[in-house]
Amino acid sequence: MITLKKTKNRPHEITNEKGVTTIAAASDNEVEGYSPVDYITSSVSICMGLTLDALIKRDDLPIDSYVINVDATKADGRPSRLEKIDVEIIFGTELDGKVKEKLIKSAIRGCMIGNTIENGAKVNVSAK
Repeated sequence: MITLKKTKNRPHEITNEKGVTTIAAASDNEVEGYSPVDYITSSVSICMGLTLDALIKRDDLPIDSYVINVDATKADGRPSRLEKIDVEIIFGTELDGKVKEKLIKSAIRGCMIGNTIENGAKVNVSAK
């Protein structure tokens, strides 16, 4: 579970079940912190990264490093939403085209966050 806490004159604090807290802020706010778009794009990157880690280990691939860049484009109009999310994976090792293609397909298929964004998830909201 993620808990967001807002106290007057303080930034939004987001805490996970492990007790790790981060600061969230609007992208145009002077408070330094991740924006909602930063969080969603970060979720896509770590989800694909963890999937790649499992594949690299399972297949004993000679990949020592990689970088995943994720960028989001806001859609025009209402409701406020993202129109697309672009992901670029840069492997720190030269790879055969077929191996690279297999890794990319598997990263897409294995990423629960990307699959949720692609297929949607109902958001249920209640108040106490």
